[in-house]
Amino acid sequence: MSNTKLNILIYPMLSVDVINADSNYIIIKQLCNELLKTGKYNFFLILDKDRKYIEDDLNKSVKILRVPFPRSKKHQVIHFNTNVLRKIFKDYAIDLVWNNVVEQGHHFKYFQDSMIEEVKFKVFNYHHYVIHRSLDKITMYNPCKHIMYDQIIGSSLVDLNYFHTKHCYNMLIEEASDVLLPIRVQEIKDKSIVDIGGYCNEIISTEKYEDFTFIYNHRLAGYKNWKTTFEMFDRLWSEGIRFKVIVSGGDKSRLSAIEAKPYVEIKSFSVHSEYLKELSKCHANTINSHHETFCISIAESIMNNQVIIAPNRVTFPELVDKDYPYLFDTEQEQYEILKKLITENIREYKYKESDKLLLTEQSKKIDKMFQSMVKKETKSDVFISIKKDRTKKAIKKYLNTHNEIKLVDFKNFIFRMGYASQSFPHSKIKKVLNEFGFSYNIHIDKYIK
Repeated sequence: MSNTKLNILIYPMLSVDVINADSNYIIIKQLCNELLKTGKYNFFLILDKDRKYIEDDLNKSVKILRVPFPRSKKHQVIHFNTNVLRKIFKDYAIDLVWNNVVEQGHHFKYFQDSMIEEVKFKVFNYHHYVIHRSLDKITMYNPCKHIMYDQIIGSSLVDLNYFHTKHCYNMLIEEASDVLLPIRVQEIKDKSIVDIGGYCNEIISTEKYEDFTFIYNHRLAGYKNWKTTFEMFDRLWSEGIRFKVIVSGGDKSRLSAIEAKPYVEIKSFSVHSEYLKELSKCHANTINSHHETFCISIAESIMNNQVIIAPNRVTFPELVDKDYPYLFDTEQEQYEILKKLITENIREYKYKESDKLLLTEQSKKIDKMFQSMVKKETKSDVFISIKKDRTKKAIKKYLNTHNEIKLVDFKNFIFRMGYASQSFPHSKIKKVLNEFGFSYNIHIDKYIK
C-alpha cells in the first residue's frame, strides 16, 4: 500500500476585513507552512469570497476555497452553511476538520453523522478563546452566555479538543461544570489535550530604538483594560520619565483617544512581517488584561527577548519563565516595575523557557494530534476485502488504464457498478486509489500515479 496524505479542511475564525491581517489566519498560515514540511497533509482552507485577500507567504500547496462566509464573529458562531460544506465534502475526501469556531463543533458532528453518512471524518476543535464569567466585569458575559453554551456542547461532541493554555482549559471546564452532569464534563476532559501553544520563532533584531520604547501590540478592547495601561504611561510621563510607545494599529475610534499623547506613535502594517520587524526594534511590553486564553502579542515579545510587565494572573504566568521577576499583583507594583526598567535602562530579558513558544514545537504537537486522530482501526487493504471477483477485475482494469483520475470520476465508476455511498464511501474510494499507487495532487485536483 502506498502512503497517503491526510486531507484536512480548515474552518477558520475570521474577524478582520482584510483576511491577511486576521490573527486566526496568521496562526493557520504559519502552522500550515510548518506542517506541510512533513509531507503528510493536504490542506483545504475556507476563506470568505467577498473579503479582501492578498496572496502572501502561505504555502501554495494550501488549496484556498473562497466561499460565502459570515463577516462578523458573532454570526460565524451561529451560521453553518450545509450547502457549501456538502459540496466541499463531495469534491474532496476530507479526513479531518480543523475547526477554529468551536461553537460549530456539534454542527460538524451532526453533519457527519446524519447528513453525509458516507464521509467519516474526524473533528478537531482548536480553542482560541473561551466565553467565561470573568468577562462579566466588562459587561460581555451575560449577552454571550448562549455562545458559551454552544462552546460547551461543541466541545463535548467533537473527537478532540486542543487548549493552548491550562487557563483556557480551566475556564471552559469551570463553565461546563455548572451546566453539565459530572459524567458529561468528564467526557470533555477525556477528549481534551492541554499544552502551551507556540506561534512564532525568534525575531531578534540588532536594530533597536535609541529611546526606551514599548510596543503596544494589543487590541484596544475592554477586556484588555487598555485605558489603565495608558493611564500608567501618563503618570510616568507627568513625572518627567521619558519613553516612547509604538501602537500597532487598532480601532480608529479608540486610537483617537491616545494618538495625541506625546509618547505615542501609531503605525499600521499591511503584512505581518512588517509588524514583526517593527516589534523587534522595541524593548518592553506591558499589559493590564482581565481576560486571556493565550496572548500571542506577549508571546511575540518574549521571542524577541523583550521585558514583559504583565499581571500575575490568567495566562501570563504560563507564558513567561517560572521565576519571572516582572509580573505584578497590583497597579502600584506595575508602576514601580515600569519606572525601574526605564530609569535603570533595563532593555531586555534573557528567557530560559522561550522554546515552549516556538512555532516549530507547536507544529510537532499538532502533527502528533492529527496523526493520532486518524489512526486506522484496521490495517487490511480495502481492495483485497472486496468479495466480488467481478468488481475486483473491473476496478483493476479501470485503474490500470489511467495515470491520473479525479475522485468524482472514480466514484461514479464505482456507483455505476451498483454500489451506493453506504457500502463504498469516500474514505473507501480514496483508500483504493492509494492502494493502486495513486496520490492526490492538490495543484491539479487529481489523483496521479
